[in-house]
Formats: sequence, structure tokens, C-alpha cells
Amino acid sequence: MLVLGVSWLILAPLCLWLLLRGNGATRLGSVVALAGLEAATIWVNSTVQLPPAPAVAQPAAMTAPAARAAGHTAACATRLPAPERARPERREGELHALTLFWKAEPDECGTATVVLRRQSRGVRVWLHEGPVKHRSGHARTLPVSVADGVASTRVRLAPPLPGKGAFRAIDGRTGQPIAPR
Repeated sequence: MLVLGVSWLILAPLCLWLLLRGNGATRLGSVVALAGLEAATIWVNSTVQLPPAPAVAQPAAMTAPAARAAGHTAACATRLPAPERARPERREGELHALTLFWKAEPDECGTATVVLRRQSRGVRVWLHEGPVKHRSGHARTLPVSVADGVASTRVRLAPPLPGKGAFRAIDGRTGQPIAPR
């Protein structure tokens, strides 16, 4: 592996320089050398055996939310939660993130798919939990936190929304405003 890495570090820049500056034979030699490096890399990666993941024994009394917190996800039902509260996060006068809150279910999913559509001074929000059949190109799957019966997820806005002043979050399914938190 070390020899292959050093070969890439030395031969790749040399071959690229020869591809740009060399004659026909040196260009062909450079292409063959790069192809050989690539083939060797693929071969080495295919022969590497990763050790199996260690099995972790869990106590029988561990609840589903605690199991998710430990990194295990259970299958959850498909749900369309309605966001009840939204907390905008501003920095330097720009809105950088939006934290959404809704009532948690006993079998709350560890992730939620969120779609945001910007409007003049706010965003329309669609939430979905569970398996998604048709995923929008603007959809993001984000982790869900549960505390005191309330589920939440934080959605970063890229690029941030400029300006200060009034901000509105609207539930995309109902068209109703989401109360600020």
C-alpha cells in the first residue's frame, strides 16, 4: 500500500506533465502508467478484507429511544408530522438555520426528511418520517432529537436568508403558519 501511495505521488504529476508537454510516445507511456496505477489501486482495494463489526450486546431493558441514541435505528412507521414550532437561528443578521419542533410519537423515527421552499420572508416546510418512495431533489434527511415528548430537527439554510426583521415558517401541507419558539 505504501509503495502504491508513493507511486501515485511521484508518477501522477510526472505523467500529467508529460501528457501536456511530451511527444506521442511519451504521452502514450503516461496514459499506460496512469492506467496501471489505477488498475493496481483497484486490485489492492478489492483484496483488502475489513474485520467484521463487533456484536454489541444490549440490556433487555433498553428502550427504543435509548437504542436509537446508542446508534441503532429500528424500523419506524411512515408519518407526516406537522411542525408545531419553529426557532430561527440568526448569526450576523442572517438566518442560518431553522429548528423545527413537533409532538413525538412513542416509536419516533431517528431521522426525518425535510423539504424547504423559500418565500419572500420565510420558508414553507414539509416533514416526512419513515421510508420515502419519491424523494425530491431538495429533500434532506436529518437526525431527529427527542426530549420531553417533543421531537426536533435542525435544518441549515444554505445560502442563509439575508436581513433582519420578520420571518415566517409555514407548514407546506396545510398552509398554516408555524408558531415561533
